[in-house]
Amino acid sequence: MGLILAYILFILNLVWLIPVVYPIYFIKLIFKNSIRRKADSFLVKIGEIWIENNYRISKFLYGVKFEIISSDLDKLRYNGSYLIISNHQSWSDIYIIQSILNRKIPFIRFFIKDSLKYVPILGQAWSALDFPFVKRSKKEELKKNPELANRDLENVRSVCRKYIGKPFSILNFLEGHRRTPERIQKLIKKNPYKHLLRPHSGGISVVTTALHKELDGFIDLTIVYPKENSSFLELMSGKIRKLKVYLHYIPIDSVPFEQSEQFAPMSKNMKRWVDERWKFKDSILEQEKQNDVV
Repeated sequence: MGLILAYILFILNLVWLIPVVYPIYFIKLIFKNSIRRKADSFLVKIGEIWIENNYRISKFLYGVKFEIISSDLDKLRYNGSYLIISNHQSWSDIYIIQSILNRKIPFIRFFIKDSLKYVPILGQAWSALDFPFVKRSKKEELKKNPELANRDLENVRSVCRKYIGKPFSILNFLEGHRRTPERIQKLIKKNPYKHLLRPHSGGISVVTTALHKELDGFIDLTIVYPKENSSFLELMSGKIRKLKVYLHYIPIDSVPFEQSEQFAPMSKNMKRWVDERWKFKDSILEQEKQNDVV
């Protein structure tokens, strides 16, 4: 019964966006300059209300609480610009990250496949809120035509340019996939981590190089679920009522990004840095596991 009520409330929180977002999005498409900026600002406020409502629903139904463990919260600014990296275990990761950082930093966006812009309601909401849509060639296409990789990279750079000159927050799951038991078993021989998947540094390197003049820094999040295979359904049904999120802020001057766009996708410096962050995250998760055992 509780799960059904939760879904009804979440759907209602989504449906109310239709009569509000669509007219403002239409105004945004027609006008430019100051009117467009006001429409953008209003759409962001709507997005923040939507995120806050989602968290209130979980808190009201189940008393859900996210504990932020950090000494860096006072370094974050609503008018700053950040790249966010995090471990990725379930679909609830985005919901958790949005909830804990809502209104502390600029509205959080993340890269979305271009085809998803046509999804009813959400697709138009993502477009209205300037989420970065990217086109990615399939592996089969890349094998036939390796040049498509350059086109994909240029597409990412082009998407990044829209954020120049204004505050932004972009979330990137460097592992590329959710950490599931099946995927862990499949990659066990190639994965050096106990509680994480191997991260990919090429994409975040390209984004960092493209936006480094705008960036204040990175926000590194480590989400600690009460058990390793916790799912989105468990969070939505109240089976997970408390979890921890470790937050570390890294100023952009401490990130070894490439100055040249040409070398960014293959940056060894960025790869080493990302690997070190993942070793640190893995140690946090291992320590939490040991604490639970004790």
